[in-house]
Amino acid sequence: MTTPSQPRPSPAGRLAAALLLAAALAACDTPAHTIKELRTNLDTFQKAPNMATLESLDQSFDKIDAQIRELESKGDAVQADLFRRQAMTMRYEYRATRMAFLKWAEEQAAQKTNAPAM
Repeated sequence: MTTPSQPRPSPAGRLAAALLLAAALAACDTPAHTIKELRTNLDTFQKAPNMATLESLDQSFDKIDAQIRELESKGDAVQADLFRRQAMTMRYEYRATRMAFLKWAEEQAAQKTNAPAM
């Protein structure tokens, strides 16, 4: 008794699968994905500021800037402007959150230096 063998995918089928996979991976590197990444990192930083999230934010801002430049080089000024505005809004939020955090950290340091020794 023989078992029927599975048909091998044709070269065109393999190419289609590879292109589909490449498209799925590329979708993770779109400006829209980077904006979502920025929002997530900004929300995390606002809740609990830390260096790891700060570094992730800096990397995400660098990434969206590069993606905006790429859109501009392709002549897609409308999309570039859309993502630039979204990134700018998040930069303002980030800077305000960072300033509040630094002020809080300074107040904590001042309280520790002014606290009476026991």
